[in-house]
Amino acid sequence: MSIVKPQSRRRRSRARDECTPDTQPITVRVGHPRIRPHVVPMSNTDGTARENLITSFIVIWQPLPTPPPLWIRFLKEAPFGTQLVRAQDLHWDGKLLSIELLQESDIEAYAAEMSQWVDYANSEISHCNRSPAALAFKDAQRRALEIENRLKR
Repeated sequence: MSIVKPQSRRRRSRARDECTPDTQPITVRVGHPRIRPHVVPMSNTDGTARENLITSFIVIWQPLPTPPPLWIRFLKEAPFGTQLVRAQDLHWDGKLLSIELLQESDIEAYAAEMSQWVDYANSEISHCNRSPAALAFKDAQRRALEIENRLKR
């Protein structure tokens, strides 16, 4: 019986690897969250009694201006938070960042971390012009200009 190692899942590239020479720095702001209650009956109940209902809260942040997908990737890859409060758990629908939470303390923890995650994403996207691809492109532009000037003589 041969033992074959199962193929591992392909690791997703880091957002930094997706920086291009055309990536524009952007400063995104995110204000205070909006919080909406969400009440549903427990499974196997009719939901007619209050104790048969589960209440959660949808916490929503609207980034302005609307960030590009790469910025969202940077935000979700923020390397800080806790095991329970992670930027990667945020949902992005193309307009709003959101998460569904049960406890008020969790809402407060996400609200406290959000500004740091936003600052991280803003900082990372501003450093895209120093990525290997961007630096190689700048070097190629410099060399092309030198060749062009040499040929004009």
